Amino acid sequence: MTAYSLKYAKDHLERIAEETVENSAETIITLDSGQAVVMIPLEQYESWKETQFLLSNPANRAHLLESAQQYRAGQATRRTLIDPERTSP
Repeated sequence: MTAYSLKYAKDHLERIAEETVENSAETIITLDSGQAVVMIPLEQYESWKETQFLLSNPANRAHLLESAQQYRAGQATRRTLIDPERTSP
């Protein structure tokens, strides 16, 4: 994770944004007030939002956590997905 002052970020915004996307890493911009904001790639933000959505429902959260626990315990079964467009009736 990299941090920049607001003044530096104003002068180099495009380069900082490109590096943030290229490195898939967060970039901190510190404001003159001492507060800070974080710049992240859109893909990463969308992934976090999807995770937050999936875990926001208690029943879905419990199911996902149970599935992850089963996987770690070696209780997962590998399956081959069938593409319905490639199979004939």
